[in-house]
Amino acid sequence: MPLLLLVEDDPLVRTTLAEALADAGFEVLEAEDAESALRMVAAHEDLSVLLTDINLPGADGFALARAARRLRPGLPVVYASGRYREPDPQRALPDAAFLAKPFSLSCAVATLDRAIASH
Repeated sequence: MPLLLLVEDDPLVRTTLAEALADAGFEVLEAEDAESALRMVAAHEDLSVLLTDINLPGADGFALARAARRLRPGLPVVYASGRYREPDPQRALPDAAFLAKPFSLSCAVATLDRAIASH
């Protein structure tokens, strides 16, 4: 079962998505901001993928992904955003995937599976 770290500041979105992804076969860790997410990245060597909202309080998802990669080189990253239709190529990791909100569960699972398989 892949271990996924879901970083989303909206508690309703985070909880709903975490439950759906757990039902789809992921073990899901949840964080509401970059600071708590980085603690989880450091604590879980078996992390399979990071799914992060871009718009977070404090450090954004771009900064979080770069910091997570310093701790776990090669960690697959999937960005999600309702404000962007695609990630900023100057700030996004070049091999990261992207989900535009709202997205379907099947789209999320397929994107996460591809991200994990490509690393």
